[in-house]
Amino acid sequence: MAPPPWPLETRTTKRGNPVSMTGTVYTRAHAIKDGLLIEADPGIVEEMEFPAPVAMTEAVYRDCVAVPEAYAWTTGIRLDETEREWDLLLTASRAIKAAAGSGRQPRLALTLYRVPTDGTTRDARRVTLVAESSPGDHGERVITIMRPTERLPY
Repeated sequence: MAPPPWPLETRTTKRGNPVSMTGTVYTRAHAIKDGLLIEADPGIVEEMEFPAPVAMTEAVYRDCVAVPEAYAWTTGIRLDETEREWDLLLTASRAIKAAAGSGRQPRLALTLYRVPTDGTTRDARRVTLVAESSPGDHGERVITIMRPTERLPY
C-alpha cells in the first residue's frame, strides 16, 4: 500500500489561481490509522515502565498477539490476546532495560517464545523480533517492535 500524497502547501499564481504543491508525507499516526502499526496497550506499556510509547507492526501483532476467533474451538487451547501482548511487551521491556547504557544501536534484537496460532503445534516456538527506538511524528522518542526483515513504514 503506497502512502497517499498530502498537500504540503498551497500557493497562488499571479492571477490568483491556487497551485497545490504535493509530496509524500507518511507519519507514524498515518501508519497506525492504516493498520500498518498497532499501538500497544498503554496500561501495559506504563506498567512495564517503557521509556516511550510502543507500537508493533501488523505482522508482529498477527503472529505474536492476535488469536483467531475459532482457535480455542479448533485446537482446544485457550489463548488470550492480553496475555500474549503482556508476554511480548515484558520480553521487549527486559531486553531494552538490559541494553540501557550499553551504547548499542537503536535497533535491538529480542527473542520471544509464543504458541503459533496456525494450529500446527501446542508448543511455544521461538521467534526473533527487534525493538527499534526512533523519532516520532513530532521528534519524540517512540519504540516499534517488528520482525528483523521489516523497516518502519513511515
